[in-house]
Amino acid sequence: MNKLLCDKVAMEELLAELNSEFDDAEGWIRIVDADWFADDLKIKLSVLINDESEPDLWQLTCSGVVEESICSESFDSIYVLGESALLKPYSEEHADLMFADNSCDPAQLLGIICSCCVEVFGRLEYVHRFLNQRATLEGIVSSKYGLLGRFPLSLAKRIEESFERLPIRVNVLDPRMPRCWTGTEFVPYPKLMVLELGNSFVIGEGFNAVRA
Repeated sequence: MNKLLCDKVAMEELLAELNSEFDDAEGWIRIVDADWFADDLKIKLSVLINDESEPDLWQLTCSGVVEESICSESFDSIYVLGESALLKPYSEEHADLMFADNSCDPAQLLGIICSCCVEVFGRLEYVHRFLNQRATLEGIVSSKYGLLGRFPLSLAKRIEESFERLPIRVNVLDPRMPRCWTGTEFVPYPKLMVLELGNSFVIGEGFNAVRA
């Protein structure tokens, strides 16, 4: 059995063990180390199945990583997902959202945008990635017209719907797929997956595991 297949089997073993034996009341999982190697991220986990066992160390290798958010806290679940709202910035068309005749209160406008972002992604911190200028009351939301931002199409449509009864005109323009820079050219993103570790996550091309 080659190493890649062994690592894949080990990841399946870890997920199966957590699914069948993990005690939500007594067990815990903690990230104890994380190191970058080019575009690959190695994460060490300490896993306690229940209070009658000793913690096991696992090393996860995340290859082709495009985004990660690591929280220093215990958690009780691990998932590898091929479909997730977190993948929308890489797998969904993006569109420019232009506006004019804006007479909205800036706080109201920014609040609606933030609310829409949470509805679509489940995370507020994504707002700054898509909004033109800083996400403050003195930013683009205080302008009479301009480019509101470049948003994944589902978020752009949700914002457009939320503005329908407000004193502002909006248009969703030029949807196109996002692309990544290789160092020499822009190319489409590869097929990505999400590794969810409690409130932490890693987005990459593949995830493998071995007992450390």
